[in-house]
Amino acid sequence: MKSRILLPGILSICLFTFEAVGQTNEDLSVQIYATVNASPPSISLHWKNISFGSPAYYIYKKSKSGDAWGQALDSLPAGVTSYIDTAVIVDSAYEYQVLAPGDAFVSTGYIYAGIQSPALHERGVMVLMVDSTFIDSCEAEIITLMDDLSGDGWQVIRHNFSRMASDITIRDEILNDYAVHEDLNAVFILGHLAVPYSGALRPDGHKNHFGAWPADVYYGSMQGQWTDSIINDSNSISLPANINIPGDGKWDQTLIPLGVQLQVGRVDVSNMPTFASTEIQLMKRYLAKDHAYKMDSLVMRHRAIIRDAFNYSIEGFSGNGYRNFAPLVGKDSITVVGYYNLVPALASSSYQWVYACGGGTFTSANGVGTTADIAANPNNSIFSMYFGSYFGDWNVQDNYLRAPLCADPPSLTNCWAGRPNWQFHHMALGENIGYSTRLTQNNSAGLYTMPYNYAAGGIHVALMGDPSLRTDYIKPAADLSITPDQYGASLNWNPSPDPAVIGYYVYRGDSPYGHFEKVTPNMISTNNFLDTISTGGLKYYMVRPVKLQSTASGNYFNLGIGIKDTITLSDPITQTEVIPQGANITVFPNPAHDELHVCITSHEPGLATLYMANGSGQLFQSMTKQLVSGDNAFSINIMNEVPGLYSLVVQSGKSIEFVKWVKL
Repeated sequence: MKSRILLPGILSICLFTFEAVGQTNEDLSVQIYATVNASPPSISLHWKNISFGSPAYYIYKKSKSGDAWGQALDSLPAGVTSYIDTAVIVDSAYEYQVLAPGDAFVSTGYIYAGIQSPALHERGVMVLMVDSTFIDSCEAEIITLMDDLSGDGWQVIRHNFSRMASDITIRDEILNDYAVHEDLNAVFILGHLAVPYSGALRPDGHKNHFGAWPADVYYGSMQGQWTDSIINDSNSISLPANINIPGDGKWDQTLIPLGVQLQVGRVDVSNMPTFASTEIQLMKRYLAKDHAYKMDSLVMRHRAIIRDAFNYSIEGFSGNGYRNFAPLVGKDSITVVGYYNLVPALASSSYQWVYACGGGTFTSANGVGTTADIAANPNNSIFSMYFGSYFGDWNVQDNYLRAPLCADPPSLTNCWAGRPNWQFHHMALGENIGYSTRLTQNNSAGLYTMPYNYAAGGIHVALMGDPSLRTDYIKPAADLSITPDQYGASLNWNPSPDPAVIGYYVYRGDSPYGHFEKVTPNMISTNNFLDTISTGGLKYYMVRPVKLQSTASGNYFNLGIGIKDTITLSDPITQTEVIPQGANITVFPNPAHDELHVCITSHEPGLATLYMANGSGQLFQSMTKQLVSGDNAFSINIMNEVPGLYSLVVQSGKSIEFVKWVKL
């Protein structure tokens, strides 16, 4: 008995289009961008008016982690294209949905907007699965990749695998890591490691393309059960790989079981003979641009380009461009090109984002281009979305979805966006593209609604490219030097050449790719820092620049890739000191002008070290005091200090006390 399963909502047609007078695929999207004010706090949403019909606009709001929109904040009549939200605070961000119901469909738009949204210091653990083909030939580039991941707040666990390793073996390794590391968040597959196949589906609608499709979500599904005993379909016409029968090593699941827990991305440039370069050369080229982009050393304009080769469709495939690009680059930074004009446009100028769709084959999209076109021309883009028949099944020779990653220069990501629709709007405030991938894969319940969202929750949804990539990077600091100090480590570095950088954070770790603890509670504005630590040994330090990044969704504190260095320290002098039990610390007068008087009342004798720290957290003087039982009083000359907020830091061993004071 043969079992055939269709994804919910999949039509038994190819790519369904029809003509509607005056209506365009753009009409199916609400293109939202935001402007913000810090004082008084407000977020103003703006959108491009929908020209077809006269729909009203309904505004909804939720937190980033919220799983429901609730009641509408407001409804606005046709022609109104802005809304001001004053129920907001600085150092935060909010997610908005704008719905515009029409006669036959509901246009939708989403934005994640914020005012000085906080920096993302830690992104969790990433498992880097490396194809052993590249261990020798690309080892230097892989180490650079690992350094960049670590410098961006990821903890990196690396595993090397042969191409002969099964998908079960690879996933078992990820499961082991998942059991050990509660903050495991992502998987990065580098190379042509085992491609899982699963299900009985045809998300492109073609009867001759029914069966198992590539399913990298298998590597991110830590809680679902995957079986190989139900689907029995041996009649695939397109590819033998689509045949799925019990016990053949291809999974049964058509829908993702219990969702995706880990972000997954893959860079696979194998089996692409149309490109003159070897696979190793293609991988080196990709990793070189990946690094250059993260160093903010590419000339890349924050704008987007769309090529929609379909007539009006109720699915509005190009809405993946219009809907996402407005909050990422702004509605006025979107270029629309015509018949076969995408390839020359990318060859002659740069676009950070690309969306293109057209009737497809495994190696082309009609009206857009072919794999051969991509091989013959520069591809000056970073993030791309391509959609059309067949090539969403990406594990084939000269596949059109993987082709942009092989170009010279390459695009850094691509995805098959249209069935289902993708959500990238969180990236405008610093999230990485793997976050958007997982969000899209888990949108089967329809939190993000579209006119139609065929194939939502399907196992075929995948990201080609580095899942850690973000939209905004900063030129890093340079020349970090670390010298021992009697109280710890003294760090100095050259500033980032980015003139918009407003400060730095310093981090300390015990291993090169493990957890780095932030040791500057607040951003510091200087290019040096004294870290007073309680133990000696080998220490890893990292310094990251920060600037207030403005986007079409507001602004956020953006961290650049960190620079790192190491030092081996002796146990600092503070190791033997103990702040006496019950010590009470006061300073007066407060505010103070010339002298600051300090009183430490102790129940027992002991040794304490006192530091003065400015408002940026920089320590600028220290003294060691032997305390007696009872009151201990002394004065500190502050005549030469500039007016502002300071702290008295009393430290001994692992104990630290802070007392704030003000210099007049």
